[in-house]
Amino acid sequence: MIQRIQTIYLLLAAVILGLVLLLPIASMVDAQANSFSYLFYGVVDSSNTLVIIDYPLAIILCLIPFLNLITIFLYKSRILQMRICIFNILLMFGSLALIWFYSYEAENVLFVDTYFSYPVVFPLVAAILTFMAFRGIRKDEILVKSADRIR
Repeated sequence: MIQRIQTIYLLLAAVILGLVLLLPIASMVDAQANSFSYLFYGVVDSSNTLVIIDYPLAIILCLIPFLNLITIFLYKSRILQMRICIFNILLMFGSLALIWFYSYEAENVLFVDTYFSYPVVFPLVAAILTFMAFRGIRKDEILVKSADRIR
C-alpha cells in the first residue's frame, strides 16, 4: 500500500539525495587563493568552468533518487522492494566512497585544501531512511505471510 510509513521514508530519502544534486558537496582553495566547488558531476572553478569530471559519481547520484521513487510504486511486490532498497543502500555507501575518492584525487591534482559542506552526509542520512523503509516493508511481508498461514 502506498500510504505506509516506508513511503514517507523513501520519499524523504529521494528528496535529500535530490538536494545533493543542487548543492555543492565541498569547496576547495589552492595556495593562490583560487576557489573551486566540488559538485556532483565534478570540480568547477570560480568561473563555472569544469576542471575535473566525475561521471561515475554523477550517474550514481542521479540513479539513487530515481530508484527510491520507483520503489515507492512497487508496493505490490514487497520482495522486489526490499531488494531494491538493499541495492540502493549499497549505492549510497558507494557514492560516499566515490565522493571521498574523487575529492582526494582533486586534492592531489589541483593541490587544494578541501572543506566539505553538509551535503556530504546526505547519502548517509538517506541510507538510514532507506533502511528504515526496508524494515517497514519487511514487517509488512511478515504480516502478510502470517495471515496466509492462518487461512
